[in-house]
Amino acid sequence: MNHKPEHTELVEKILTGARWATVLRLTAQIFSWLSTIFVVRFISPEDYGLNAMLESPLTLMILISTLGLDSALVQAKKINTDELQSIFGWLLIVSGLLFLSYFFGGVVLAAYFNEPRLDMLAKVLSFIFLLVPFRVIPNALLDRQLDFKLRAQLEMVATVVAVITTFVLAYLGAGVWALVSGVIVNKLLIAILLMIFKPWFIVPKLNFAIARKLLFAGGILTLINALFILSSQLPSVIAGPQLGAALLGIYAISAQMAVLLLGKSMPVITQTMLPAFSKFQDHRNSATYYLEKLLGVASLAFIPLFVGMACVVDVLVPTVFGVQWLSSILPMAIMSLGMMFRMNTLLLRTAMIGMGRADLALKSNFLQLIMLLPMVIYAVQYGVIGLAAVSVVNEIFVALATTQLSKSTFNTTFISLLRCYRPALVSSAIMAACVMLNKALLSNQSSMIILLTAILIGAAIYYLATRFLFADELQTALKAVLGNRFAFPAPVHRKIK
Repeated sequence: MNHKPEHTELVEKILTGARWATVLRLTAQIFSWLSTIFVVRFISPEDYGLNAMLESPLTLMILISTLGLDSALVQAKKINTDELQSIFGWLLIVSGLLFLSYFFGGVVLAAYFNEPRLDMLAKVLSFIFLLVPFRVIPNALLDRQLDFKLRAQLEMVATVVAVITTFVLAYLGAGVWALVSGVIVNKLLIAILLMIFKPWFIVPKLNFAIARKLLFAGGILTLINALFILSSQLPSVIAGPQLGAALLGIYAISAQMAVLLLGKSMPVITQTMLPAFSKFQDHRNSATYYLEKLLGVASLAFIPLFVGMACVVDVLVPTVFGVQWLSSILPMAIMSLGMMFRMNTLLLRTAMIGMGRADLALKSNFLQLIMLLPMVIYAVQYGVIGLAAVSVVNEIFVALATTQLSKSTFNTTFISLLRCYRPALVSSAIMAACVMLNKALLSNQSSMIILLTAILIGAAIYYLATRFLFADELQTALKAVLGNRFAFPAPVHRKIK
């Protein structure tokens, strides 16, 4: 039996803010993607390897520095001034300790990877920890108000300035220092802009009793994300000392380019999903309906990009990156296809957290880590290709396990989720066949002509295939992204199991 979807005004408000955020962030990210591609030409695999070594502990420490309070503040039904003061105080203490740890721990990092240059790089990079408290609270306040537009505007400005900084320094031959400088500029500028456009000032306190509930919720979210980051960094940590900076750089750029589209876009989606699904915690049927619509829209946008990347990477790398990166072609293609499964995992995890089931997301992340550890240890002997292969195998198993876990929160089945992905998978398969045929027919042409025609033909074929085979799904996706009066069709009432 059909029924009218509930909370349509709330959904419209969320979608309106999400559209603004998506447009602004995608504008910045397109600029960032293009810059990243061209920066690769001016930075050696060894420099990228050094950057990967720096990121191994840094990414996890940045996550810990927030204590998960950015998400906990968004999910909390109510927060008062005393709680904000206590949270601010704890953030200052933790960020200060992490700053000292990374500043003086650079020598340990250098010794572990046998790279003395890491010590000074770590000392300079450590200052970003001192900026964490000054962006966590204003960002959370903006998200609670569903003011995605202002946050996206500020992030766009910071991203563009940081990208320009990185590109100019890379062009001038700064190497790994160009990447480090870009990170520092981005974090510093975001903190300054938030203080200007979202002015706030509170006196810090250290009252654990007041902030205990939020700290506990944030701790769970931190653990969830920490496990995911550990899984992402595990290949670099384990394989780094054995592969060396140059080969690790090949793996790092392969992974970075494979995950680039998803990694840059997913924060835009998850920042909207968390507050959105938190509003549906007591409405399982509606939550299931909107989850399936979200998966359908996301798959139509991302899956053709992953498949397309795998199809053109053999001409993309020598044409755009340069011949020094030829060894990254096969691992980049392998990992690009694996991103389809990661997309499913990340969306389901975020939806489960929003629905108040962070424990399920925690199980998913823990499973990913314990499965990946022995696989990476085994795959190191096969070099970069081995690491790429086990990463994809791990993504497949974790996606299946996360789908099974999601049944505790949503009225989903493997068949219903596969039905969500069917339009994108079928249309992408048709697109891939046409792109590969085009490459074969133009094999005697220059690589630039092959690349450009592959992109144009791929985009056209994908649109036509989707338009004629799955017109309703395409229309729904276009309305969700572009429509000013978007409302989903009425969901089918399902009996809760």
